[in-house]
Amino acid sequence: MNNVVAWEYPWLQDLLESFQRSHKSSTLAHAYILSGSRGLGKKQFALEFASFLTCERPSTKGPCGECKSCKLNVTANHPDVLYLAPNEPGKALTVDQIRRLSDYVHVSSHAGGARVAVLAEAHKMNSSASNALLKTLEEPHESTYLFLVTDSLGLLSPTIRSRCQRITLPTPSLAVSLEWMRALKVREFDEQLATSCLKASGGSPLLAMEMLLDESLPTRQALEHEFIACLTGNSSPDNLLASLLKSEPITAIEHILSTTAHCAKLMLVNPSESHDSSNDTGVLGGLAPSSAWDRFLEQVKTSDGDYNARRRALFGNRLVRLYDEIEKARRQLQSSSNPNSKLLLGSLCWLTSRALK
Repeated sequence: MNNVVAWEYPWLQDLLESFQRSHKSSTLAHAYILSGSRGLGKKQFALEFASFLTCERPSTKGPCGECKSCKLNVTANHPDVLYLAPNEPGKALTVDQIRRLSDYVHVSSHAGGARVAVLAEAHKMNSSASNALLKTLEEPHESTYLFLVTDSLGLLSPTIRSRCQRITLPTPSLAVSLEWMRALKVREFDEQLATSCLKASGGSPLLAMEMLLDESLPTRQALEHEFIACLTGNSSPDNLLASLLKSEPITAIEHILSTTAHCAKLMLVNPSESHDSSNDTGVLGGLAPSSAWDRFLEQVKTSDGDYNARRRALFGNRLVRLYDEIEKARRQLQSSSNPNSKLLLGSLCWLTSRALK
């Protein structure tokens, strides 16, 4: 919970100011769902606003950072801010954790102000935990605020979604992300490399910054090229599976998810625009196509323009269906059902090898 700097993220400024206005006018909802892609700062947003709500001297620039409450928040020890997350990576939020939340909201504020609870990876709840959370949502308490943070809104139960206000964090433009990354790097900033990292991360600046700092882009590029080779029949599903298993399952799936979306876009847009990636951010912001993909595009081209358009549309729609299957697998991995990740990835590799045949 340290180093919460959401107030320094330019793409979150409008949202933070909106929340400040709601707080000033006493119109803040008691429960919010913060959703959006990974790497946009959802958890940081929730924790920073919790600091703002409990700060003794808040301003339009955020919490003061100097009062007793702010110092307690920096060390994750504020008695009026509860942070809950799965106890282990890949595990679910337990019913015991949600019961702890229920007990927490019934206790008066230690400082006489707001009480805030943040649930990270809120979609990772089993049915018992979801039912326990519903009881808490149905009995809101004055000056108590709950933030559910999720990368997979669809995995939250419809009833829970209906009890909360939903906020989707925006994906910033390429220009905004590059400016923010440049300011952090200060010296020796490679804009071309940063742009590649942003596209590889699906437009998420925090993930792109991690990629830039830990120099993991080559690994990501190698996985993408292996995926395209399998997709176009130039490599086997076994080779793709071996590449996927080198990364964490959820990371591997998100990588091929954005690549599939990018390839589908290249099929479905006008060919004269297919290599114009200047505005590619968000889920369509994959890396530039590999030589295997370029060869595939040449192979499907004929002298009949209308036939080419129909064929591209056919392959584009097949890639959209593949995207749906990969997204379904991603949701399974993020659920509390604890699926066999190797079998799941193996199935995706086979589907990839058959997608364009």
